[in-house]
Amino acid sequence: MAAATGTAAGQSDGTTSGDGTSTGTAGGTTSGDGGGGDLPGSGQTTTVAVGPGGNFVFEPETAYVQPGETVVFEWESDFHNIVVENQPSAANWEGTPGGPSDTYDTGYTYEYTFTETGTYDYYCDPHRAQGMVAAIVVNESGEAPGGGEYQTILPDSAMTLGVAATGAMASVLGLAYFFMKYSGDYGELE
Repeated sequence: MAAATGTAAGQSDGTTSGDGTSTGTAGGTTSGDGGGGDLPGSGQTTTVAVGPGGNFVFEPETAYVQPGETVVFEWESDFHNIVVENQPSAANWEGTPGGPSDTYDTGYTYEYTFTETGTYDYYCDPHRAQGMVAAIVVNESGEAPGGGEYQTILPDSAMTLGVAATGAMASVLGLAYFFMKYSGDYGELE
């Protein structure tokens, strides 16, 4: 395991340990030894924007990477950090240096090399209530499930409701056709 060190203006150096080595600074420079050796994603990087346009989001909200791939987090607005909520049991990602109380500003970059497969859930502590949460998914393909094919964003309950509504509409139209065709004057009653 390697150590990750971070420095921010007005804050002391903090040391965390993780799967990769990274150094982040308030000046925006980042260096790191991605490690990973012969892992599929070794040498590759993915960028996550932190607070783009002053919005309380990580972009993309879910990033898909291969084991050994480095994710570079780039601050595009102020007062954000990365706090790890959940991660695979063999992983040891600690998020940005300094813990939940330390935040970083525009121009800060932080990188981390993910080696363990699984889902890493994280958030910005000051803006969690505003929905600033995201995830890194580490899998062998480095792509979303389905290989980039069309995926529905509707829950299963919406699909069930749509099928039921279509069936109900077909029944009503069938009954309307039947009554229009066979209803009418049947002659006089005797």
